[in-house]
Amino acid sequence: MLRPMSMRNALIAAVLVIAPLVAQANTELTIKAERTAFPVNGVQQINNDKKPPANQTIHLTIGNRWVQWADGNGRGVYDFAKRLNIRVDPAARRLVEESLFATLSSRGMELDNRLMSGETVNSVKAEDNPVSPTIAEHQLSIRRDGKQPSGIERKSGDGAQRYFWQEKELFSYSTKLVPLPAAARDLYIRYVRYSVGGHPDILADLQKLDGIPKWLQYRDPAYGDAVRLEVIEIKESPDAHYTLPPLEKTTLKNPQAAAAAAIVLASTPESRAAASARILATANAAADSGKPLEAVLGYFEGRLMVDGDLPPDFTQRADRLLNDANVKRFRDALQVSSPAQAKISVATLTALAPLAGDKAYVTGIFRANMEWRLDNAKTATDLLVTALTKNPFITGVWKDLGQSLGSGNDPADAWRCYAIARMINPTHGLLGDINNLEAALTRDYPEYF
Repeated sequence: MLRPMSMRNALIAAVLVIAPLVAQANTELTIKAERTAFPVNGVQQINNDKKPPANQTIHLTIGNRWVQWADGNGRGVYDFAKRLNIRVDPAARRLVEESLFATLSSRGMELDNRLMSGETVNSVKAEDNPVSPTIAEHQLSIRRDGKQPSGIERKSGDGAQRYFWQEKELFSYSTKLVPLPAAARDLYIRYVRYSVGGHPDILADLQKLDGIPKWLQYRDPAYGDAVRLEVIEIKESPDAHYTLPPLEKTTLKNPQAAAAAAIVLASTPESRAAASARILATANAAADSGKPLEAVLGYFEGRLMVDGDLPPDFTQRADRLLNDANVKRFRDALQVSSPAQAKISVATLTALAPLAGDKAYVTGIFRANMEWRLDNAKTATDLLVTALTKNPFITGVWKDLGQSLGSGNDPADAWRCYAIARMINPTHGLLGDINNLEAALTRDYPEYF
């Protein structure tokens, strides 16, 4: 047992440990950004109204696990605790929230596309490959294979550290540093990774510095673009969380899916439980009134909503239901191990839909899975959206819709679907794939989170 004096000393020590956390300040940086172009053989510079202005003043506020930015044309936050990229869209008067997993996935898909294009260029033995792996990794700030040497060379002198690839400058920064704590330094480099670019090997060097460079410059030798950031002021401000205007959040692009999402977002645990109970009651009524296919589809629909085994209500009626010819056809259509079988299942499920009464849309859920296997992403998406217009609380359908949208190069909406699925039933077993994917991305690319 502690003596009174020991207790007093222990309390003082605890206060001293906690005090720095309580007194933590935000770091505010004022940055001059300059965007320029330089000539590249075979590349013609095109004026693009959507490009940021050539000169901007960027205000950054670095918090505990977030970076807020404003550049005169827009503003937003990278929230690494919530793993969200939030932008204010002044024209639409909305907040655009995108998962950082979506950003990383998008870059990964684009990197794969560029590497494939690069292999095509190499196959014709082009002398200067504009889509070489190193350049693609530099443009997208993502490394596909860290074991393969990048070929980047480092040169220092005249107060700067410079990086070259095949004698082409990729990046440079001043050896004069602005002092920042390691945590704030890492968040600044993370901001650069998301907003400017840079090869991961280069940005890893920046994270070894005892601060941040007074200036840094990114160059893209494939397209002739350059971005220079120079810190012109630094100060501390009181510890406070970021604030954004109280605007409505951007929703899914598909209007029908967006309407279904709005119903989910307005729901409560109690209303979702009531919806599940109604599905079960409807399935029981169908079973007891001689509609075995409708009943089985209803029971399966309920399992897609709340997970777990089929309910006792089904077990009590299973003998009658499973002997029905259409139910047997439905169950057989779910056993697929090849594209040829998937085509047969699509035909079977399409034929069963008119026989399924009010549960026709449930056959579409399972057909969507087959269509996706056959690379018919649009058809799969349409079937899943139709199901959600009938019942917006089907966790498994939101997950499948996300996967379909992700395969169709819409990772932002894909992760919005996953978020809706988690809102309905965060522990549903069907979400295990998404949980594993996020865990893998976090493990393989910790610099993004």
